[in-house]
Order: sequence, then C-alpha cells, then structure tokens
Amino acid sequence: MSRINFTLGSYEGTVLWRFFDSISSAVATRMLRGSTPGEENLTFLLCELLDEGATGLHTLDYPLSRVREELERSDAGIAVDFDFETHEHARYFESRYSGADLGIIVNINHPILGHSRRAFLVQAKRLFHSGRSREFSIYSSYESYDEKQAALLKELARRFDAYNSVFYLWYNPPSSGFAESDAKIVRAYEAHGRPGFHWHRMHPFMDELMEMGFPLAFGGGGASGPQGPEDEDKAREWRARQPALRVSELETVLSVAASGAVPGLKRLYDARLERSHGISFSPFADFFLLALANSRYGSEKPEWLQLAEGRKVSMPSSKDITESSPLDELESPPIPRHTITVTIRSTLPQVG
Repeated sequence: MSRINFTLGSYEGTVLWRFFDSISSAVATRMLRGSTPGEENLTFLLCELLDEGATGLHTLDYPLSRVREELERSDAGIAVDFDFETHEHARYFESRYSGADLGIIVNINHPILGHSRRAFLVQAKRLFHSGRSREFSIYSSYESYDEKQAALLKELARRFDAYNSVFYLWYNPPSSGFAESDAKIVRAYEAHGRPGFHWHRMHPFMDELMEMGFPLAFGGGGASGPQGPEDEDKAREWRARQPALRVSELETVLSVAASGAVPGLKRLYDARLERSHGISFSPFADFFLLALANSRYGSEKPEWLQLAEGRKVSMPSSKDITESSPLDELESPPIPRHTITVTIRSTLPQVG
C-alpha cells in the first residue's frame, strides 16, 4: 500500500468539490427548518446524503447522479462510490465512553494514480442559538463540546499513533440564519480568510495542494488570474451560504478550548485567520478534497482502519506513564456510531 499523494485533475476536483459543497449547504439549511435538529440527526442526514443508496431520497443542487455523469466525460478514468453503515451502541456505552460520531474511510484504487487506504475519526458538534433568540450570532458556541471527550480522542490518537487523523465537524446554518449585522461579519471573515479565493476557480488550500502536485483546480485559474465581476458574484453567492459545515483538526480545537473555553464561531474563525496551514476551520468540501489528495491526513494503520470501520480492536497499552484514562478500563476502544466509505476507483479497461 503506497503512501502517495493522489492527484485529481482540475476538472475532476471541481466535480467532487461541488458535490461535497452541495451536501454542506443541504445540511446547513436543515438547521433553519422546523424543530432544531440534534447532532445525531444532522449526522444521520449527512450520512444519508453521502450514501449511494439513500442520497436519491434528498434534493441536492449537485447530486451524485450528476457527479457520475460529469466524471464519465473525463479522460482521467475515475469513478467515486460511497457506502454508509451504522453501528448500534448500548445507551450506557454512549453515555460513559463517547468516542467519535463518524468514521471515514478513504480508498484510492487506481492503476495509474496509486493505491491507498486511510481512516479518520470525526466528532460532530452543532452551533447553538444565542440567548432566547432563534437567531444565531457570531458569538454563538458549540455548547455540547466536552473537554473530557476531546481528551479521550487525543489519547486514542496517541495510543494508535494516528496523528492528523482526528477531526471535529461543526454544523452551522447559512448566514441567513444570523442577524444581518452578524451575517455581514461572517461574510467578511470568508472574504478575508483566504485571499484570492473564488470557489469555482481555485481551491483555498492552493499552497498545500501545489506542494503535493495538485493542479490549479476549479477552472484552471489562480489567485493572480483574471477575476471579473462574474467571478466576484459567484464568490459572494458562496459566502452567503456560509459557515455551513466546517472541519477542524483536533489540535486546533484543543488550542481554542484551552483554559476551559467552549469553542465558538468567532474563536474558530480567528483561529483560521491565525493559522496559514492545516485544517483549522475549513469548509467541508475542502476537507474532503484534502483527505483524498494528501496522504499526510488520515492513518493507514490496520487497527485504526478497523476502528473507523466500526470493528472492535484491542486497546493499545499506554506507551509511557501517564495519568489514568477511561480508556484503561476498556478492552476495546469506543467505535464511531457511523462509517462513511469513499472509494475512488478506476474505470479504465483491463490491461494485460
């Protein structure tokens, strides 16, 4: 199994980015309709939207059926498959040992582009309303964040030696769910977060993607390329749908939540501005493309893969003397409630 940096072409990257971004928008919009959904409801909706067998039950601006059609027009010879599985937990287990909500498996299986299999654990939290108002604020926070839960995830990653493999998924509404004054601040954060970002022309992590040989994505333009009024109109339209679904690496979350602080929207936006690299408070679509393209993210260790798949594995012993951990009481580590498997495979004819 090779540790390669899987390279998507500009066209294929655009197709996949638009699909993941449409899912982000669909889940975000659900936060403004009917009764306020809980995190487990939003995670199940997210998994259904990503599941090959259930995504057709929902309306997406850029559905999987269109992704397949667009990829068939490509000469890259790739297709993408999604599978979703739920692992039932006993209520006692959930309340005492809350591990990740979601396991993500990324499979790359292509005779030219390489082969790899990596896994991620993801903990999901949603943004809460501020005060009695049903509007969200730039100062709204993820009130269900649990410091002990984050410490448990850090210890899991340490014991399995699976770094850059644990993330937090933040459920946020679009800016239309905020008071207009706060919505303007959200859009301003997006406008200044990544200079030169125009979603349909280039990827906001262009520096990292270029390091790994990723071509200029989303139309072949670059930060210094021509950007007219039409470009800005589309960028403004995208910013209006934010913050939507965001992803942060565990280390960012632990830093933001230092001294007992609860992660909040403004804190995470500020962390994103302060950190020029990494997944600090990244759009959902950006996270998935980086997860696919960069072998630095995710772990290919067999035990970590089994854990993300929802299979029981033996608990690795602590490698040094530390304070006692709830993990020491378990024969097996806590498994995620759901698993999403994303497979990039070849459509090329067999050779030889």
